[in-house]
Amino acid sequence: MKIFLAQQPSTFLLRIISCTLLCIMLLPLPALAQQRSLLEKNLTIDFASIKISQALQQIEQQINCSFVYSNQLLDADRKVTKRYRNEKLERLLTDLFAGKKIKLKQDGKQVFIGLQSERKQRVYGRITSSEGPLAGVSVRFGQQSTTTDQHGRYELSALAEREYLLRLSSVGYKTISQTVFLKESSPLVVNLTLQSNAQQLQQVDVDAKTASQLVRETGFNVAALELSKYNNSTRDVNQILNTTTGVRIREYGGLGSDFNFSLNGLSGKAIRFFIDGIPMENFGIGMNFNNIPVNLADRLEVYKGVVPIELGSDALGGGINMVTNKGAKNYLDASYSIGSFNTHRLSLNTQSVNDTTGLMFKLTGFYNYSDNDYWMHSNPKYDAAIRVPDGPNSFIEKSVKRFHDQYKSGMIQAEAGYINQTWADALVLGMLYNNHYKEFQTGNNQNIVYGKVNRHGNYFMPSLRYKKDNLFIEGLNATAFVSYAVDKYSVVDTSTTTYWWDGSASSSNNDFGELNRSKNRSYTNYQNTFLLTRVNLSYRINEGNQLTLNHNYNKSDQKSDEELSQKILSPAGQSKSVTGLSWQNKSLQQRLNTSVFAKFFHFGIELGAVTEGKNPMPAQHRSYNNFGYGLASRYSMGDNMGVKFSYEHAYRLPELVEVLGDGVNVIPNPDIKPESSHNFNINADLSRKHDRHFYSADIGGFLGNAKDFIYTIPMGNNTSQFLNEGKVIVYGAEAEVQYKYAKLVELTLNASYQRSKQNQKYTYGTETPRANYGNMIPNQPWLYGNLYLSVGKSDWLGRGTRLQFDWSSQYYHSFYLTWEAWGSSQSLNIIPTQLLHHAGMTYSLKDGRYNISFECRNLGNELAYDNFRLQKPGRSFNLKLRYFLH
Repeated sequence: MKIFLAQQPSTFLLRIISCTLLCIMLLPLPALAQQRSLLEKNLTIDFASIKISQALQQIEQQINCSFVYSNQLLDADRKVTKRYRNEKLERLLTDLFAGKKIKLKQDGKQVFIGLQSERKQRVYGRITSSEGPLAGVSVRFGQQSTTTDQHGRYELSALAEREYLLRLSSVGYKTISQTVFLKESSPLVVNLTLQSNAQQLQQVDVDAKTASQLVRETGFNVAALELSKYNNSTRDVNQILNTTTGVRIREYGGLGSDFNFSLNGLSGKAIRFFIDGIPMENFGIGMNFNNIPVNLADRLEVYKGVVPIELGSDALGGGINMVTNKGAKNYLDASYSIGSFNTHRLSLNTQSVNDTTGLMFKLTGFYNYSDNDYWMHSNPKYDAAIRVPDGPNSFIEKSVKRFHDQYKSGMIQAEAGYINQTWADALVLGMLYNNHYKEFQTGNNQNIVYGKVNRHGNYFMPSLRYKKDNLFIEGLNATAFVSYAVDKYSVVDTSTTTYWWDGSASSSNNDFGELNRSKNRSYTNYQNTFLLTRVNLSYRINEGNQLTLNHNYNKSDQKSDEELSQKILSPAGQSKSVTGLSWQNKSLQQRLNTSVFAKFFHFGIELGAVTEGKNPMPAQHRSYNNFGYGLASRYSMGDNMGVKFSYEHAYRLPELVEVLGDGVNVIPNPDIKPESSHNFNINADLSRKHDRHFYSADIGGFLGNAKDFIYTIPMGNNTSQFLNEGKVIVYGAEAEVQYKYAKLVELTLNASYQRSKQNQKYTYGTETPRANYGNMIPNQPWLYGNLYLSVGKSDWLGRGTRLQFDWSSQYYHSFYLTWEAWGSSQSLNIIPTQLLHHAGMTYSLKDGRYNISFECRNLGNELAYDNFRLQKPGRSFNLKLRYFLH
């Protein structure tokens, strides 16, 4: 009895709990029955060329319900003509919104229609043939497409969970089409082998275009360079750019030397440089395109004259954007090269991604070292003598090695974050550090020899990057970037001795330094800080229209002090903001691609008071506001031909170095003003593929009408200064032709012609004619061209191997150092005509995993000059080892 009484309460309690749970589960049944009776209600209804919204109204009237939905679900221009017979409401609605993944929810007599939340996923894999990996295979996955890289790899991301049609096609192989299903839980790996088709030649899908091809098909005058074919080269980014039409890079010496970049007649700071859209001036004085190894970049975009607002900068003459690998692949790319002049270069680029969590780690770095001790030779033809002492008051001309031109630099960047998440396509925290040491061998020309001057420093930048497509609403894409950097460097000029080319001391100058032999020696420390914020929003209105808003804000401050005199020099600050708005339209069946844009520029500069010295100045503040605008348009006359036109009224705001100098070779000019220009471009492109042959041709012309043109001119043997020239007109033409045969042969020829002329007829405020009116702007190259030939064979020395030979030639015509009106052609100083040749050979094994390259630059050991009396390196040899795991 006690046992029964003890169990009875617990049994009774269990029964109560069971009944309660049953009631809770049964409560929704009436609502579920109502939901099932409504969503599963059968309808017979006809729609005759009416809009989706009208079709929904008819359904509401027939079954006495109401629909709740967002207008974003409706395609305003789409009409429906259909007949439904005894069709369930759920299936009918799904059919009406075909192409959209909708979800339905009923509450009483209301039916809510919305989009299912999608977690983006990716598909990747490797395409091979019986002979190994296949590059250039068209991979189409639903509406997205790409092509395989040189190792047969491909990847597509931002894909929703559903069924897709996968289609692979390539020249000479049978096309594969198969249905696959992509799940949200994990990425899909599809590895396939294509079978050769000797009887029928398959054509690559025209929709399968690389990122570079898509960039070239915009209305902008842009050259897009895929860098994968240069990955085994010992060249840096600048040396690749120097082979592009319209580009002329003039270096002052060997590895790590300063350089001047010319693009379509405009040069210097008129050309802006970017890494993934971030202005390079924010990366410090020690990092430039001439010390970045080429295999750290994925492609280069060279915008000429007119620059899209997405780059968000005051690029008067054009912009160069280096695009790095932002994919979701795991890879390791490491290389080491050794070369003449005791040159050593290392690079590392690796990434690891967790496919399940989306957690990403990326590490990028490089190290460069060179003694730059190449031979210097006298050149009597251009009065470029190398003199050394030969007894008291006696000199001889002699070939010598450079003795004070060592250069070393290193950079490491670590990134960590999440990619391909529902809340962000990318949220990445980055840390970048670089360090450099640079010795200076010469002044503004090789008549001035330094023996102790150097610059050294370090730079640190944390950053945060965010990207999200379909932010809040479908079609709204956002990217944001913020960084804060500190760049510290010192310029050391503490020697009181000057030097001859053999390294011997020439004299003792009391307390004067080498840089300026009328000023005391110095040890000057600089600290620059950079704050950058960048936001880009783009909204796709419909298939043919898109709006883009971009804002860049950049603030830099400079502090400096002189250790020997213990003086704190005047601080200076600069702020720049560029806001751009563009409308992109595609019409005439996608043949006409037009972008209309406007930009607002603000520039402010603050200079601290100068209280010491011969020329004291009060504190100064200046600001400028300017408004620019333009358009870029391309009309496609078929799949293989197009014409382009672009125009921009552009402004370029002065850089800190142009205003304040660099403490070494550049004199300050606080009165310098922003320059502006009306830039016009017209281009035509033609390409054709026949069997395994590919032909292409590009031709273009440009015109620029610049005001307050900023240019640099030597101010004695030691220094130069940036100045404004009232009016300058720039015009020219360029052309490039290319031929490819399969993967065996590639030949490219290009030529560029440009003129930059002084167009200010009278001196300001007077009727006095200017003697140099109509003269070419001095110290500017105007005619040059390039040749590139590549011959390679895969699997020649075994399966998975490739042997490739490269040859390149560069021609530069002579140009004057100073104004033509200042003398005769016989008396003016010139930079001579040059023809240089380079050659290289690469052997790859294991489908590109192991690579060894050998290169020779300046094969003929010519006396090369990019600048007046500044000899560049002679013949050099380089060996590179590269390991690539993908």
